[in-house]
Amino acid sequence: MTENIQQYKEGSIGVHLQSRAPRTSEFPSDRATAVEAIDSILRFSASERASDIHIDPRADDIMVRLRIDGQIGEVGVLPKRLHEEMIARLKILSGARTDLHAVPQDGRWRTDVEGDFFNVRISFMPTYYGENAVMRLLPVHATRDISFAKLGFTPDHVRDIDTSLRRTHGLILVTGPTGSGKTTTLHACLSEKAREPLSIITLEDPVEYEIAGIRQVHIRHTHGVTFANGLRASLRQDPDVIMVGEIRDAETASVAIHTALTGHLVLSTLHTNSALEAIPRLIDMGIDHYLLASTLKLVIAQRLVRTVCHECFAEGCDRCRLSGYIGRSVIAETCEIDPGLRDLIASKQPLSVCAEYALSQGFRPISEDGAEKVDWGITTKEEVMRVLYT
Repeated sequence: MTENIQQYKEGSIGVHLQSRAPRTSEFPSDRATAVEAIDSILRFSASERASDIHIDPRADDIMVRLRIDGQIGEVGVLPKRLHEEMIARLKILSGARTDLHAVPQDGRWRTDVEGDFFNVRISFMPTYYGENAVMRLLPVHATRDISFAKLGFTPDHVRDIDTSLRRTHGLILVTGPTGSGKTTTLHACLSEKAREPLSIITLEDPVEYEIAGIRQVHIRHTHGVTFANGLRASLRQDPDVIMVGEIRDAETASVAIHTALTGHLVLSTLHTNSALEAIPRLIDMGIDHYLLASTLKLVIAQRLVRTVCHECFAEGCDRCRLSGYIGRSVIAETCEIDPGLRDLIASKQPLSVCAEYALSQGFRPISEDGAEKVDWGITTKEEVMRVLYT
């Protein structure tokens, strides 16, 4: 245990640990102007490693909440008099229309926060007490040093992923609920493939991480650009690898399967609770068993768990702001579609039979990966139970 914790501290055990620096900015005061308030909130949020900022108008004030390591909490309130000016300022920064207040809008911009650059994605939504704004902070440097080990994948997971990424065609899926890090894992896969002399296209809604040398397409439903027709159009761009942000419907699933069948490597995400559940999910979308058996190569199911602060070991200290946790790590399961499992899919065997076969071949459920990371001192049993079962 002690050796594993030491490896964890040194960053060699495969944990995506984001250290928390001393707070460099304070929450804006009641006397701040709208411009000062927004600047202070961005600095404060970056200092706290927040992924999302919520600007929620209420009857008499504005509540500001941050999502840190997947947990959302209130951090302060501002005077209601600032609300309209703050929303107008945010719309100007993000390129949204300042004259529209009764319809949802989206926007984005890049900002420098004390020397660190962030892409900010924002959503405006009309509510009873005025327009609500939610910002997603995406560090520009986030994909410069991204790797499966740093995300928290074990050597066995990395072996399975690397084996599938070496293929020239087929379908690789990453599954899990919203907020489980699927997009980050896909971009880690793309970063690996980008090292090869390949033509790579992504279809994303929206583009979150920028990767040099890859053509990234922003899906725009309002302009008629969907995952399905964007995927069809991308085939005329001579791609070797295509990443589809999400398979949401039968049409996208069908096009993705046929694209993988015709000599392309396709990477995408799907909302299922486990890796093996991707099989009946795609069949429910109308994919024939034999086509699925021929194209599906690997399914990764994952969640994100908070990692223990190695100063206080979950007891709570100044470094972790008394939470006991800093950063997050993947817990995962990987299921390679080997010849035996391929035959079971093609012969329309039920999921229980497929699961029994996979376990006999060494498949390790995500719960076992979570238990192992608890044993290593990376996270806690309570955190794994919270993520997997609540």
